[in-house]
This record gives sequence, C-alpha cells and structure tokens, in this order.
Amino acid sequence: RQLSRVAKLLVDAEGICFPEAESRLRAMTLEIRIGQQAANPAGHAAALTALAVSRRTFLGGVRVTGDLAQPLQSPLSSRPSLADAIADIGTGSFEGPPAMSIGIGTYASPETMVAWWDSWRCGVRLGDGAASGVSNNPLAGVAAGAHAVGAAFQRLRGGYALPADIDLWPGTEAPPDFAEVFLPSAVWLMGLGNLGQAFLWSLSALRYSDDADRSLILQDFDRVSEENWGTSILVPDDRFGELKTKMAESWAEARGFKVRRVDRALRADLQVAEDEPRLAFSGLDKVAPRRLLAGVGFEAIIDVGLGRTATDFDRYRVSVFDRSRMIDTHFAGLTDAVANPDVLDLPAYAELQAQIGRCGAAEISNASVAVPYVSAVAAAVAISRAIAICSGVPCSPGETQRLSAVKRRAAAEPNRFETPGVGHAGQPIS
Repeated sequence: RQLSRVAKLLVDAEGICFPEAESRLRAMTLEIRIGQQAANPAGHAAALTALAVSRRTFLGGVRVTGDLAQPLQSPLSSRPSLADAIADIGTGSFEGPPAMSIGIGTYASPETMVAWWDSWRCGVRLGDGAASGVSNNPLAGVAAGAHAVGAAFQRLRGGYALPADIDLWPGTEAPPDFAEVFLPSAVWLMGLGNLGQAFLWSLSALRYSDDADRSLILQDFDRVSEENWGTSILVPDDRFGELKTKMAESWAEARGFKVRRVDRALRADLQVAEDEPRLAFSGLDKVAPRRLLAGVGFEAIIDVGLGRTATDFDRYRVSVFDRSRMIDTHFAGLTDAVANPDVLDLPAYAELQAQIGRCGAAEISNASVAVPYVSAVAAAVAISRAIAICSGVPCSPGETQRLSAVKRRAAAEPNRFETPGVGHAGQPIS
C-alpha cells in the first residue's frame, strides 16, 4: 500500500502489472550530491526537500554525499548541521552507482541534474551550467530541490527534455529581495493530505524572527495510512493510524508555530471567529467542499489542485480568491474529475480483480496518481502568493503549469487583493 499511488503511475502509463511496477520502483536509485555553494538558506531548503521527496519516489535507495558538515541554515530542522538534518529525514543505502544523480550547490558531471536558484527563480540544468545567484529565498530552494528530483525521475522513465524554469514571484513588477517581503502570521490549512503537508513544509522553511507571532489552524478528519507514505512529505516511515492533524501539529509546534486543531470535515456551518486566521490554504481534492469555503469568512483563499492521472499527474493549478473573486462562483457547475474507465481494462487490474474482487480493483483504478515532488513545487508557489498578499503587492489570481513542460504557460494578469484582516509576522531573518 505504501507504493500503490506511485506504482499506479507506471501501471497506467505503460500497461504493466503492479508487481513489475513495484520492482521497477525498487530499482530506481538516486544520489544527491551537495557542494559548498549549498551553504545558504535556499541551498539547504533544496537539499532537505530533495531528500524528503526523493526517498518516496526512488524506492531503491537515496544516498547523500558531498559537503555535509555545513552548519544548518534552515528552520526545517533544529539540528546543528546539514548532516544531522539529513540523518533525521533518513536515507537508504544501495550498492554501486546510482541510476540517477542530482547536484545541489555543486559543479557536477555532464549527466547530473543540477538544481539552481536565484531570488524567486529556480530550475534544473545538466552538468556545471547551473550556477546559483541570490540565495536567501528558501521557497526557491524548496522548489529547486523538488524540481530536480522530478526531472531525474522523468529522465529515468525515458523523458530527456529539460523542464522549463520556475518563477515563484506572482506579479509582473520587478520582484523584491526576499528580505524585504512580509511573511504570513496566521494561516488556516484545510486538508492535511499531500498538499496540506507540502504547505506546512514550505511554511516551516521560512525564516521567521524569533519573536514573530505565527499561528496555524489545522483541519482534517482523516488518519495517516500506509498509502499516504508515498505521497505526503511529513508522513513517518512506521507510524500509521494517527490523526493527520495530530501528526502535523507535532511537526509545526517543533518549528515555532502556535497550533490549534479542528479534527473534523469541513461543514457548511463553519464560521471564522474573530481571533482566527482570515487566510486559508485549500488542499481539498473535491469540488463541493471547495465551494463551502466561500461561506466561512476568509478574506483570502489560496486553492491548489493537482492532476490525477498518469497523463497529467505533474500538472498543478494555483488560484487566489477573495471577497470580490469568490471561490464558490469559480467552481459553480463543476464536478469532480473521474478516472479513465478504460484503465480498469488493463491486465494489471484484471489481476487485481482475481485477488481482491472487482470493487476493490475499481477503487484502486479510480484513485489518483500522485508523487510528492509535484506537491512540493505547487506549495512553494502557493506560499509565494500568500507572501505577496501579506506584502500588499499585486499577484496573479490563477496559474496552471505542468512541471515537466519545456515552456511555462503565462499566468493570469495580476490583481491587488484587498485583505485588511490578513496580518503578517514581519520580515524574514536576513
């Protein structure tokens, strides 16, 4: 079950059976090479993100080599060194050369995928042509690390075109230096699945000042299951059955957030209290609850949607709503996407029917394909939108991208959102 959502990608895309897909995944190995140029907030966010998402994708093992004794420059961990933070996340040993390699802050061989970043931009290059620039934006590091893992995974599957760069800044104006923006102070996270956990990961990567007042409300009703491990960045290796909110609460409190939990599904009668966050991140996967968000009383909602199938699994959409651009109006008349019914006719699902029955096979065939590196990039984009809102600058209300695309689609024309009740927690530590 830990492999099912990732294995489903190979099954549906290539028509192979689940045992073969799992065997293929267990043969995928990755080496992350860390260089001296990673010794900065962006570089360490990139390294830790790359490890956290790759160990759920490259199931044959992930090892980290290079300059690991660097003093840690990321609030993603309280440990003193990068090596200690890496050990806490966990690696996996394997023998021989890796199937793929990525580099972070290093000049690498011509066949190595190297992550780069520069202020609000990031991307992937081959070999030594990936010198990084301004390195104080951890969100660029989060996106760069996840993007490099995705590029390596796609290349191992037979895709050879390098993906386009990512621009996290949500407006057409010249972006400010990261030290000049304002960070969100109070946030409501709706849904603690793969997207909700990715939101929390990016929020935790921000370098808040020690006296910054930052709070979260975490809402979900579901418990962590084995199948969440392969898609969700915070799920531990061997702790299942716990409420997702409780797991996320432990993570957030250890990183300085004040947390309240709402351990139930979103209902139509939910109303924001006077002292509760007016900014919400939606990681919901159904249309109906998204429409309910319009009546809660939020001043800004940042909603993220992901692709569901083997043909669009690396697509993500980021939308911003306020009281003049209502989320229920945007989703009016829309219904949830359904899986391709032809998938059930694949030999892999015929084998499943023989083992667990048609209903069980149909449930698995209808499940979404998901890989954690896509969620990590989408979340970094979404947190960038929140920073723009808190900083009082225009940002795009909508953007849809595909991570593996060689050219990025244009985002919608920026709006200036009026959100007087959305506070900020000051500027980041420089």
